[in-house]
Amino acid sequence: MLGKFVSGPAVNHTGRGGLRLNFGPAMNTAAKIIFSGALLIVPLSYAEGALNKLGAMGESFSDEYSNGVSTFASNWVSQLAEFRGIDFGPTAAQAGVGTWGEPRRLGYEYNWARAGATTSTLLSQGQHTGCAGQFVSNGVSSAVLAIGYNDLAAAGGFYGAIYSNLWSASQIQTYVNQTVSNIETALVTVRNAGVSVAVANIMDPGLMPAKATAFTNASARDRVTVVIQSVNTGRLKDLAQKYQVPLMDWFGLQSAILGPNTNLHATLKLGNVTINLRGIDSGSTHTNAFVDGAHPNTVIQGMFANLFLQAFVSGYGATNALFSEQEILSHAGIAYGGADTLPAQIGAYTNYIFLPVRPKFTSIALAGTNVTLKFSTASNQFYLVERRDDLAAGSWTMVASNFPGDGAIASLTNGVPLNSSEGFYRVRQLP
Repeated sequence: MLGKFVSGPAVNHTGRGGLRLNFGPAMNTAAKIIFSGALLIVPLSYAEGALNKLGAMGESFSDEYSNGVSTFASNWVSQLAEFRGIDFGPTAAQAGVGTWGEPRRLGYEYNWARAGATTSTLLSQGQHTGCAGQFVSNGVSSAVLAIGYNDLAAAGGFYGAIYSNLWSASQIQTYVNQTVSNIETALVTVRNAGVSVAVANIMDPGLMPAKATAFTNASARDRVTVVIQSVNTGRLKDLAQKYQVPLMDWFGLQSAILGPNTNLHATLKLGNVTINLRGIDSGSTHTNAFVDGAHPNTVIQGMFANLFLQAFVSGYGATNALFSEQEILSHAGIAYGGADTLPAQIGAYTNYIFLPVRPKFTSIALAGTNVTLKFSTASNQFYLVERRDDLAAGSWTMVASNFPGDGAIASLTNGVPLNSSEGFYRVRQLP
């Protein structure tokens, strides 16, 4: 964000893009303080318009179901490709290559998600470097990063240990730290290549039918849920803020659909059609919500598609329309029930998108030879404040570096050189 002070006549008004304030004589002149409202941190940079080429990184929820999960259900990637024309690249068959090899195999060229992937194997498989490289080679300008479920779902690992209360707080923290570090590595690699990234947080395995059936103690499952919530609302939200990308609350949407551990929902009304949330579809009952105990059927995946679309609409100005309830049902071969019934149960998809807070000057005041700058901050982030005399020329001079933010309005006072007639300030969040 940019702020300016200039010597000159007194004025006081609100203008487009910000607030202009006037203060009385200072430095032997009348001083006019201008808050211009120009953003100078790198914004979410996707130009407004329809999503074109979209990459994906993740596990089986994002890997095309045709790669082994289901012969009849369609996941969010396939639905966006088929019914919204989002370009994930050709399949291996369409490209005439037989197979892309691991991890993409037979799927879309820009979809690097691999069933069974963890945050560690995502890196070893090269999902992140492959996706990043396609920015130059194929013009893939946007990507989804949705990984971490398998890190937390292992019955003989994280999930089972927390459920049974076997791990200490230190053990949990060490495991979480590695998981988040892996996600950060993937995010930084793709973002630094120039790709506009939307990150999903981690869904709760315990809400899925298979896990709830195998781990029957709802209170013990809640113990795991609390840890997953802390990773999502703390670590991953901070990560998205740090790198200024939208965060999709996959966990929140999943919870709204399936309910809490202690009161799991039995049904959902979508398009006035009853979806059996605990039912398994063997290939004929598409109103059952799952194709097995863990992987959602086409209808639920259609809702996930809307969540991911909403991230690019809210975060990057994409203009693609979300699927209607009637469309979601039709993708599964289900007749529309005549009325939209979903918002009353889950609310708007925008409720599940967290956008990064950008620093913004709230006031700039000149008193004597000092300028006091006040600007908004986000918790656990650091800021760089700089100054120069001429906006069009010269170098920026550092006023403060690694200035800590705590979510409140920060205040910083800077001494102004006696011979300065005007000056410009900018504040940027540090990555």
